[in-house]
Amino acid sequence: MANEVILPMLGETMNEGTIVSWQKVEGEAVRRGEVLFTVESDKATLEVEAPASGVLRKILAPAGTAVPVLTVIGWIADTMDEPVPEASGAAPAESTPVPPSERAGTGALQASPPVAQVGKVFASPRARRVARERGLDLSRVRPSGSAGRIVERDVLSALVTSEARSTPIAERVARELGVDLADVVGTGRSGLITRQDVERAALEPKKAAAPELQPLTRTQRLMAERMTTSFTTAPHFYLHVEVNARALLTLRQELLAAVEAEAHVRLTVTDILIRLCALALVKHPIALSQWTPDGLRPAGGVNIGVATDTPGGLLVPVIRDVDRLSLAEIAHRRTELVDRARAGKSTLQDFEHGAFTLTNLGMFRVDSFEAILNPPQAAILAVGRIKDRPVAVDGQLAIAPTMNLVLSVDHRVLDGAAAARLLDDLVELVETPSPAAA
Repeated sequence: MANEVILPMLGETMNEGTIVSWQKVEGEAVRRGEVLFTVESDKATLEVEAPASGVLRKILAPAGTAVPVLTVIGWIADTMDEPVPEASGAAPAESTPVPPSERAGTGALQASPPVAQVGKVFASPRARRVARERGLDLSRVRPSGSAGRIVERDVLSALVTSEARSTPIAERVARELGVDLADVVGTGRSGLITRQDVERAALEPKKAAAPELQPLTRTQRLMAERMTTSFTTAPHFYLHVEVNARALLTLRQELLAAVEAEAHVRLTVTDILIRLCALALVKHPIALSQWTPDGLRPAGGVNIGVATDTPGGLLVPVIRDVDRLSLAEIAHRRTELVDRARAGKSTLQDFEHGAFTLTNLGMFRVDSFEAILNPPQAAILAVGRIKDRPVAVDGQLAIAPTMNLVLSVDHRVLDGAAAARLLDDLVELVETPSPAAA
């Protein structure tokens, strides 16, 4: 009995996927539950298990093919002799342009090839002189004069219509000098490349090869589309603040050993900021809302995304219900999500229901930056590096570790005062964190 291999709906927002690779080839034995193929959605690369045991009878959607969810992309059968349908709803993810050289002959008008003459060649003196000057073999010229005689116009015509772009002498010299004729500009009639052109090109410095266009991954392409849509449809505004981070660093140092013992991961400043953002957002739930033309849609929880740099591009896995988690639980969950994203092992559920995002570029020595909203969210916090900077303390100049926070906001959801109150509460939590932060 043949069993369909269907592209499953791996998340509530998934509409289609691109087959990245098949772990089995046609005719290879398959066991139910083992990884059969890998698919890339708009958010992650996922492994899909075989729905049945048998042999992989037919692959209907090869690697690189985009298919809608619930499409039959292959068949598993008991034997390779078992008949299965051939049709598939799959369509190539991207079409590869056919080079013009490969399209020739599909209706394009081709020049008539030169015809080689056999035996003695009859040509006028003027035709012989021009042919000798241009390095043209007269036996390849079609005669038009009386009694099969080649005249000057035949030679000139052959130079124009010949498939060759260069004279035979130029080709020989190019081979000897290692010159690529494709890089040589001909100065002869109608751009014909002569010996002198080749010798001149041999003395010129070599041109650097043109850089190749690097294709985008599906993640990069979709992220570009989402960011463009966000930046051109959501009216962004930005609030900047410099925060004294001394108490934040002290808190991390105090909790480092306890969190590592409990969660078996390293506590980071980002973990603490995620926790503090959750505490501030509980007081300002409107910042978790999403804009719709019919009104603001409330969030289903304090779900905070963490912008993550991965080999395939930017991903934003989501820590759910952060306000209900301890600092050790946040650190463990953040580590788990980030490691999975960078290894390409994320699930679609890792990216769903985000209501707020935190992005930290401090580890790259970035002092301050303005982030683009992660649609459909209404706010994102950009965190710069912690650095010793001059500050005023009780009227005196001092040095303190500070960091810059920039809150990007969708003006359709929050106005300036509402966003400023949220940021002010967050600053208070950062500069005077209480034991409740743990």
